[in-house]
Amino acid sequence: MATKPNDQDDTAQSTGNDQSGEGTFETDVSETDDEGTTVRQAEVKEDDLSEVKKDNS
Repeated sequence: MATKPNDQDDTAQSTGNDQSGEGTFETDVSETDDEGTTVRQAEVKEDDLSEVKKDNS
C-alpha cells in the first residue's frame, strides 16, 4: 500500500492537538509477536517516523 502525505488541514483535524510545523503521513506498520504478524495503518512524523498518538477522548 502506498503512503500518502497529509495536507495541513487533514493533519490538524486528525491529530486533535496539532504540534505546529510537524509534517505527518499515513503508512502501514507491521508488528510481529509469538502469535504472528499484524499490519495496521498509523500516522507517523516525516522527520523521524515516530507514531503520532491520536487522542480518542
